[in-house]
Amino acid sequence: MHSQAATLRNASVITSGTVRLSDLFADLEPGQDRPLGPGPAPGASIQVGGAQLLAIADEYGVDWLDQSPNAMATITRASRVLDQAYFADLVRQNLPELGNGPVSIDLRDFHPMMVAPDDPKPVVLSDVKWDQRSGWFSATVYRGQPSGDITQDSFMLTGVIHAARRLLVYAHALPAGSVISASDVQIDESYAGHIPSRAFTEEADIDGMTVTHGVVAGSPVLDQDLHRTVLMHKGDPAMITFAAPGVHLTATGRALEDGGAGQYIRILNVSSSMIVTGRVVNASEIEVEAGSNPVPSDGNTLRRLTAPARNASRADLSLR
Repeated sequence: MHSQAATLRNASVITSGTVRLSDLFADLEPGQDRPLGPGPAPGASIQVGGAQLLAIADEYGVDWLDQSPNAMATITRASRVLDQAYFADLVRQNLPELGNGPVSIDLRDFHPMMVAPDDPKPVVLSDVKWDQRSGWFSATVYRGQPSGDITQDSFMLTGVIHAARRLLVYAHALPAGSVISASDVQIDESYAGHIPSRAFTEEADIDGMTVTHGVVAGSPVLDQDLHRTVLMHKGDPAMITFAAPGVHLTATGRALEDGGAGQYIRILNVSSSMIVTGRVVNASEIEVEAGSNPVPSDGNTLRRLTAPARNASRADLSLR
């Protein structure tokens, strides 16, 4: 009885680290299959050209159809990807001091790693170091099954760990130039994302400020994203008010610097030639709080700021 000829497998996927004769040829005779040599790394492929296929078939007595020096077989090693989420979880497992609260682990210069799909422990983390103050960490990753290539069998894993914190985030997206209010933000009690600069934690701190660029919902409210909306400009005339139990005083003044809503700036009382510090209420009013101590102005400041307003009406009462 004449046996059936084998057929070439033009493409095959293997799961082990060894290439077998049956990975190249189908329909082999019983007992003919055998290992040929090491396979490619997980996720990688090797190609076997026609001349090598003919030599292998001749060596192992494989009679295959359509023998040709132009034939080609591609063998790919099955794999799974160890991505950022995998390594972030691995880092957390190796740092029990992080606790169970939410954290953000940002990996630097990270490249995904291909491993065998059935490997239960594909990598081992060693020499884990974490600076709790800066958040910076480093560790050495070793392959559980070394490939023999020292450039692939281990590498440094670095990044930053951010513990959860309470801060303000945007309640919805805002375009550049928006003046924000309390309704535009909300408190996130356990924000764990990366915070590149000072973040705000109180709604009152940002009320009336302007967004310098578009922001998205859920992102932290950062000082680099905002600037104070100027209500009062340097040199602007303004009413100075002072209120205390049973006392209400007003005076005419001129701003010595720019100020936004709620911001404290210096202002010259043109009646007394004294400089006081007060809070910007609106574009024409400064409120001076009890306990604020006025200081004398120098002659140059007085001449520069009062010259354009010599005919302006003077306040009924001066703040001294």
